[in-house]
Amino acid sequence: MNYNYHQDLNIVRMNTMPDRAYYIPCAPSKNTTSKENNERVLLLNGSWKFTYYPSFAEASLEGVSDNVLPVPSNWQMYGYDKHQYVNIDYPIPYNPPFVPKENPCGVYKRTFSVELTEEMQFHLNFEGVDSCHYVFLNGVFIGYSQVSHSTAEYDITPFLQDGENEIAVMVLKWCDGTYLEAQDKFRMSGIFRDVYLLQRPQHHVRHYVVQTSLQQESATVSFKFDDFGTALVKSVKILDAEGRAVAQGETCDETLSLTIENPVLWNAEQPYLYQMVLDTLQERIIDTIGIRTISAQGNVLLANGQPIKFKGVNRHDSYPDTGYVASREQMVRDLQLMKQHNINAIRTSHYPNAPEFYHLCDEYGFYVIDEGDMESHGAWSSHGFRDNDWYAVVHHDPQFQTAIVDRVQRLVTRDINRPCVVIWSLGNESGLGVNTLAAVDAVRKLDSSRLLHYESKNFMPEDQEKFNFDILDVESHMYPDLEYTERLAQENKKPLILCEFAHAMGNGPGSLSEYYELFYRYDGFAGGFVWEWCDHAILQYDASGNAQYLYGGDFGEVLHDGNFCVDGLVYPDRTPHTGLLELKNCARPVHITRAGNTFSAENKLDFADLSDAVTVVWSLEQNGTKIAEGSIANFNLAPHAKAPLPLSLPPIDGARVYLKFEYLQKAVHPLIPVGTSLGFDQFDLSTEDMSVSLPVSHSAVTAEQTPTGWLVNGETFSYHFNTALGTFDSFKIDGIECFDRPAEFDIHRAPTDNDMVEAGIASYGQNSWKSLRLDAAYAYTYETVVEQSNTSVTITCPLSLVADRAAPFCNIQAVYNVYGSGAVEVSMHVSVRKDLAYLPRFGMRYFLTEDFQNCTYFGYGPQESYSDKHAGSYKSMFNATVPDLFENYIYPQENGSHSGTEECTLSNANTTLKAFSTKPFSFCASEYTREELAAKKHHFELQKGGCTVWNIDYAMTGVGSGSCGPYTIEQYRLTEKEFVFDYMFIPRRNL
Repeated sequence: MNYNYHQDLNIVRMNTMPDRAYYIPCAPSKNTTSKENNERVLLLNGSWKFTYYPSFAEASLEGVSDNVLPVPSNWQMYGYDKHQYVNIDYPIPYNPPFVPKENPCGVYKRTFSVELTEEMQFHLNFEGVDSCHYVFLNGVFIGYSQVSHSTAEYDITPFLQDGENEIAVMVLKWCDGTYLEAQDKFRMSGIFRDVYLLQRPQHHVRHYVVQTSLQQESATVSFKFDDFGTALVKSVKILDAEGRAVAQGETCDETLSLTIENPVLWNAEQPYLYQMVLDTLQERIIDTIGIRTISAQGNVLLANGQPIKFKGVNRHDSYPDTGYVASREQMVRDLQLMKQHNINAIRTSHYPNAPEFYHLCDEYGFYVIDEGDMESHGAWSSHGFRDNDWYAVVHHDPQFQTAIVDRVQRLVTRDINRPCVVIWSLGNESGLGVNTLAAVDAVRKLDSSRLLHYESKNFMPEDQEKFNFDILDVESHMYPDLEYTERLAQENKKPLILCEFAHAMGNGPGSLSEYYELFYRYDGFAGGFVWEWCDHAILQYDASGNAQYLYGGDFGEVLHDGNFCVDGLVYPDRTPHTGLLELKNCARPVHITRAGNTFSAENKLDFADLSDAVTVVWSLEQNGTKIAEGSIANFNLAPHAKAPLPLSLPPIDGARVYLKFEYLQKAVHPLIPVGTSLGFDQFDLSTEDMSVSLPVSHSAVTAEQTPTGWLVNGETFSYHFNTALGTFDSFKIDGIECFDRPAEFDIHRAPTDNDMVEAGIASYGQNSWKSLRLDAAYAYTYETVVEQSNTSVTITCPLSLVADRAAPFCNIQAVYNVYGSGAVEVSMHVSVRKDLAYLPRFGMRYFLTEDFQNCTYFGYGPQESYSDKHAGSYKSMFNATVPDLFENYIYPQENGSHSGTEECTLSNANTTLKAFSTKPFSFCASEYTREELAAKKHHFELQKGGCTVWNIDYAMTGVGSGSCGPYTIEQYRLTEKEFVFDYMFIPRRNL
């Protein structure tokens, strides 16, 4: 093909119509905004003939293929080309404006029929095509456009013929726009959003802008129309939610102002929408209007004059089975899960999402930071390593200015009427330069009613004096640690936003509650957006029909970033991660605190009175059994207010008494069923500590030496202590062996995604777990001493944990008291090597026979919990099977531990083994060894170990968010150099 617009930075489109606000018109007598069953819309979605060419140079419009491809779709999802996941680096050489000569191209063809009339025009719309497209109609070139996630519209009226027409679209994988679309995502190609014809009258409203302002008891709704100076008569009616007209007017001018008395305002908690009906002689446009303001007063972010907090997430249009294609059902499912987990804000990372998504956010109530299709940090590594001097080269290069400005203009113009959009974002991680300033000017000219965001503050060295960050309205940061975050919150002069934080990759994020505590502590802290909403992965099936999720590197691509795309709060199929449950409770609508016997509630909502939003219920449990419950109905509490709860509790006495408040959805909401739990607070009201007496037995217990240790026998048990291992290697109850293999000391864990650097996976650091050889630790024992009495045997075994070429990690004075009942009392005095910053864990792991499948525990549950990740868990007695305790992360890693445990039992048909301690410990029970988890790269590769692995840990270091953010903070690391670990091991026969 001779066309070369895709390698010309001065041409970002050819023959497209002027940008306009997104809407779907209908006939004057109709009332629809739908593309379906709309006589003014010819939807061209469906099966298109498709020919794939490995190179655009080979592509032809002449060939007719028997292959078909659904539109919308990405061709990689159907076996053409291959998937590639890249985070930062460009997947092509950095050689703008040129792209590889081997530039895959897909040629799409289909026919459609129209009936031509003099009164009507036909406008062809593409809502999303990656990366660019050339359009032909009946063999004639119509136009060209790039910017993958923005609409391109063409007037094809002069090229149509009455009756059947053939459209052909050539889609290229790469274009010069690729240098501006280096987003963290799978790189896919094709027509991935709707394609349709709009049939429009010769004279019509092309574009309109709706803005609202508030007065004392009224609102002004201002319209600005672009109908190309035709003096078109425009009639506007505004209806309330009940369909009553509250304002109306008519004009031939470019502007119209209407007044609504006593307006109901839009906000994310109460998303009230009015309906606009815009009529011209031959057409009707229906849209929704939300009356709201967004502003900053000093460093406080305000909506409708009220301070608000963003409890947000970053979201891609990404699905495991449809790629970039986002159906209404898929989008509603995302929003439903968000609402039910207290998420109120979305950053569209890092491009405009599907147009309908914003209408759903209007309807259901979400604040949106709407981001331009702009990310160019691939230049960062374009000279062999990540060199900050090259980070901002694209925004510094004037030849990119046309394209960069075009992208923000398309963003703002398309979504300008959406009330959910409260902040425009220029893009992501592209640095600052003269092109940034031009983009800012373009946005300001189009819309001054919203705030402006851009996080990236890196610039070329020669631009040192050019930038005044007053051009932006908010202070935005990514992944700061807690100490730096608090300093920002104390010093910021603008509303502070963490546009990305709490990297939710794998088992994480840790310390989310600490960040939320800072959100609420500082008025100028407007909140943050967790990275990110969903795991990106490609769904495939093995020969047996089992689902497999694949990530970077699984498709034979050389350049990729592995599983770094698997970093969401939900799995690809939208099953929540435990991190989402953590976020849910951090963002709960009510916080209850305790001062003595008084409990006070604080309404964390920004607009709704508590009595309208939630019902507060409470329950009192002792040892996991409910002993009292009640509710606090119609508790009036204004937004941000705090007041004592009217609560009367029964007398409380004993151990493990916990009071739990739960907040149930009260208001009717289309996405949240009434009665849905929105969070909880829990308080320990125990008047005494829990204690467990060892089973009384006066049975004799004996010890006899064996070639490898000591055999300890009682009436119902026989245990063998291995003096070389410092632990038991056999544990028989009534002659039945409970152990599959010897117990072991354990100071390591299967690295989580957040451990990848410190564990030595992402980089081999001097003090990584791998370089320290923590993963290879084993026991080196010294002289074992055995003492006997009539009813007990005491085994004292001093030992060290060592590894080849390493100095001892710790010295342990281990003492085991075995009683005639079969109970074992374990006491370990541990001294950790002084130069070790911390240990991943310290404890024992017991390899039980695989039939130990039933687990009961009193601790944090029901989901996994860690020292820095248990805000979404509560203390109770829980029952589960061992498989149920496993969290099946796509990339296998440490999972399923439970912190704050006081007792834990595992049982099979014959025996129950109980671990108990007066000091809370952590436990994990799994069908997989940590070695297996560490060795495999995919969930579907895991092989069960043929046993039940039971970890009983003195402590486990927290999980942090170090995959892209701060490591586990000091207080949640196992940094102690001297400690004592005591617990009891109590067997019981099952009758």
